[in-house]
Amino acid sequence: MTRIVEHRSALPNGPVVEVHVRRDATADPAVFACVNVNVFGQNPDPTAFPDRLTPTDAFLQALAYAERAGITVVWVDDPGGHYPPEKRPVRDVGEP
Repeated sequence: MTRIVEHRSALPNGPVVEVHVRRDATADPAVFACVNVNVFGQNPDPTAFPDRLTPTDAFLQALAYAERAGITVVWVDDPGGHYPPEKRPVRDVGEP
């Protein structure tokens, strides 16, 4: 089962899928997300998810990737609070 963490202090020492939510008034959409696959203490893999995504798509893709890769933690980095838990999709990532 994949755990979603909000705080850096809860991150393990192994691989983590990161969802970084940002706001950019000049972008379309203005709130977007980037996904990284990271191993603690190493630089993120910039080729894992190269595109900006909507926060919902990023969240679902991060969960699906974590499940497939056997990664147990998804870290949501949203310092501006643009994508709070009540906006996140709640569903089994194995569903179509």
